[in-house]
This record gives sequence, C-alpha cells and structure tokens, in this order.
Amino acid sequence: MFKESYIEDYLKKGGLLEQKPVLEALTHKSSEGPHYERLEFLGDSVLGLCISDYLYSEMEETDVGAISKLKGYLVSKDVLYRIATENNVIKFIVFGSALTKKEIKNNKKIMSDIIESLIGAIYLLKGFEEVNEFIMHIFKEEFKNIDSKKDLGDYKSELQMKVLAKGTMLPEYTVVNSEGKEHKKTFYVEVALDGRVIGKGKGKTIKEAEQAAAKKALGSPKIKEADK
Repeated sequence: MFKESYIEDYLKKGGLLEQKPVLEALTHKSSEGPHYERLEFLGDSVLGLCISDYLYSEMEETDVGAISKLKGYLVSKDVLYRIATENNVIKFIVFGSALTKKEIKNNKKIMSDIIESLIGAIYLLKGFEEVNEFIMHIFKEEFKNIDSKKDLGDYKSELQMKVLAKGTMLPEYTVVNSEGKEHKKTFYVEVALDGRVIGKGKGKTIKEAEQAAAKKALGSPKIKEADK
C-alpha cells in the first residue's frame, strides 16, 4: 500500500475533496465547467504574502534584496512543480479528452498553477491562519535548504550563470521518469539547452535529481565551450 502524500492526506481528512472550491481548483480549463484560473490568481497572492511573512520573520539579518531573490525562488514555477509532483497532485486533476495525463503531469505551468489554485481554495474555505499552516508544511523542505544555506548556490545556479553569460536561453529541467513507492521514489531528470539534452541525473527528490543533472551538464562539451 502506497503512503499518502501530505496534500492528499490533508484534503481527505478535512473532507475538502467534496468542497466546490477544491473541486474547481483541481479542474483544468480543458474540462467543462468552472476551472482553476480564478483561484490560481487568488492563491498566487496568498502564497506570496505567506512566503514574504516567513522570510521577513526568519531572516532579520538578511538585506531586502536577498530576501526578494529568495522569495522569487520559493514561489517559482520550478519549486511549485516539484511540490506538485512529489505530492502526486496529478492524481486529483480533472481535465478534458484533448489532453493526456502525461501531458498534464509534465507541464510545469499547469502543475504549479494547480498548487496555487489549491492554496486559493483552502484560503476561501479555511481562512488565512490555516492556509498559512498548509503552506508552511508543503514548503518545509524548501525552507530547510534556505536555513542551511543550500540549494541557491549550487550546480543549478552555476549552470544558469554560465548559460546567462553566453546569452542563450535558460536551461529547462524535465522529469522523465520516476520509480518506486510513493514514499520511496527515485526521480530521473534531464536538463536541456536550446532543445538539446546536456545532462541527466537521478535522486530521491526532484530537486536532488535536478542538481545531479546540472552537475553533469557543467561537464558537457556545450557548456565547456561557453567557458572558452
């Protein structure tokens, strides 16, 4: 039996999966009826406020510029997509016949928007205090990385700096496969530049796999050429 993710457990225990705002939050516009876009708009603002409040309270000695960058990172599409994937949110998304489950699952914008729309729905149903608690929980691992000064000055950042220096498009990370039970998965990620795969990696989390892929990419001929 697979272990339920935090988001699945939260929605089931609170009976939220039967509530109209949550059903709407989990419905893509390819399906008939109300869909998640309005709630995503609301959730984006709620998320931004909660993350700003956390960083303001926890990083008193950090200058505003650095806090702003950290906030931008935490609310980014990559982070929200990682949270959605690791919590198996695809399991609950309703979509039309024009799309496949794989297309939805691999679409960073849709998956990250769904997280924001869920936040919007929980805010409407439960209020600010509870949605803030929900956000603190789903971002727990991200906060740990910031507290221990990890993740932001790593292989992904180094790769991005080299690519920006060359003036090309930013690298794109894609989860190409995952194996194992829900609580013990291995994720496989590819990083591509200009549509060409330049690194592959695996890890126990998507973040770890992305770092491994970025490390491989830094040794690729395409990136080494950029250093000359």
